[in-house]
Amino acid sequence: MDDMLEMLDFKGDILIIDDEPNNLDVLSTSLECYGYQVRQAVSAEIALKTIKLKLPELILLDVIMPKVDGYELCQQLKSNPETKDIPVIFLSALSQEHDKGKGFEVGAVDFISKPFHLEEILARINHQLTIRQLEIKLRETNQELEKQKYRLQTEIYLREKIEEELKDSKALLESRG
Repeated sequence: MDDMLEMLDFKGDILIIDDEPNNLDVLSTSLECYGYQVRQAVSAEIALKTIKLKLPELILLDVIMPKVDGYELCQQLKSNPETKDIPVIFLSALSQEHDKGKGFEVGAVDFISKPFHLEEILARINHQLTIRQLEIKLRETNQELEKQKYRLQTEIYLREKIEEELKDSKALLESRG
């Protein structure tokens, strides 16, 4: 019964990538309270391994990290066919327009400056997950429509062949008669 309640409250699978464990813990705890499943990574390397195990529905990504920064990681994710469609929201202390612009250039769908307000993050996460779910439904609907189109084209082709055969048979009967 409790598992069923948890399933009903589940809102999405989010990966938070930040090199500051305290930031990870605070944000993870908050998001889990609102029904999100949250995974954490303290580096780009760990994040990539985590993503390979199971694709998240959304990624919250810090920009300033050692070795591989958030911009570079986002570029890697967007250049990979398996991860290119996962929405990435940057969370960063950087707040200059050129920082935000660079975030969008590398493929982020949003950029939230620290310190952030939980209500804002929740609204933006919900918005991006809704868009993602609608994109998936649209892709599935388009695939189904393509299948129906193929079936209809096949049916039209077969009917045209039968019609030709009927005309040929009619012509043959009229020539005999």
